[in-house]
Amino acid sequence: GWLQGQYATPMRSHPSWHYASLSTPDSHPLAIVAHYTSTDPGTAINMARRRMVPLKPTDRHASWHVSIESDGAIVQQVSFLAGTWHAGGKTARPIKGVGAANRTAVGVELVGHGGVWPDAQVIGAARVWRALVDAYAIPRALAMVTHAELDPGRKGDPGKPWLRDYAPAVLEYAYAER
Repeated sequence: GWLQGQYATPMRSHPSWHYASLSTPDSHPLAIVAHYTSTDPGTAINMARRRMVPLKPTDRHASWHVSIESDGAIVQQVSFLAGTWHAGGKTARPIKGVGAANRTAVGVELVGHGGVWPDAQVIGAARVWRALVDAYAIPRALAMVTHAELDPGRKGDPGKPWLRDYAPAVLEYAYAER
């Protein structure tokens, strides 16, 4: 459930920030949900550090599996076999045919505000998507679920620019023959 290699930094969150396992067969993810952080570049490490200490009663229940920085750095906070609170507010819809995103899908946060995505970040995203597709045989139709699809009245991420200009290349790389 953890990424390996030179591009990935594991920063394990405290167990109070996530579910012990996904509610899926073998605890394997069935989908990938794309988000953006609405934060400036360079914030992934600090967000991960905050989640390494126990959740406080005043904290917002917000967690995810992996963040991808604008420079392409990948920070993983939670095993892909555990559930996180990335897309499950009271107004959120389940992923069609899969169930509640928090209990069935990986949450990937792209650091930024949803406009322009640097090449290095897109390459980092392609690496993450490919690793997830390879490890868990996630079908293409479930590999780029958006937060906006799940909670359209409240969320717009990862945004039209991501879906139009970058997601197709990320998915192409993820599903390319090797």
